[in-house]
Amino acid sequence: MAYYLPADWSRFFLIIHLMVSVFAIGSVTHHWWLVVKKNGSSERLYRFAVWMATGYTLALLLGILIYPGYNVLVRKPPLGMLEASASWAVGLFEIKEHLGTIALAMLPWLVISARFYEQLNRMQRISYVIATWLFTIFVYYVFIVGALVTIIRTF
Repeated sequence: MAYYLPADWSRFFLIIHLMVSVFAIGSVTHHWWLVVKKNGSSERLYRFAVWMATGYTLALLLGILIYPGYNVLVRKPPLGMLEASASWAVGLFEIKEHLGTIALAMLPWLVISARFYEQLNRMQRISYVIATWLFTIFVYYVFIVGALVTIIRTF
């Protein structure tokens, strides 16, 4: 039997998870904007990459904390009914988990590349820009689907 937080604690951590996720979205957006506008120094790029990694990692850890409660109380029968009432949302949530894991794996490379951005050659900078775009898309997807599932059925 899996351990999960009581519903009141799950709601509390869900709200904290949301606030940290908004911080992560903001730092990802600022980082992406610096890359797109090409007006950020290596130092600024690195600073936002660190904030992005910190916010994303904290949001992920909070999500891991509330996941067992979501799984038992919201998603799976007999207590949770999301699979029966909105299976499409469960599917989107599964995709969210996979893209979120890929994004997590991209983080160390994005932070290190941001730190040494001035030293990257042309091809490395192009791959950095592409990875930043992908990371931003993944994080926005994770945020939007997480919010959607929370709106549909919460603790």
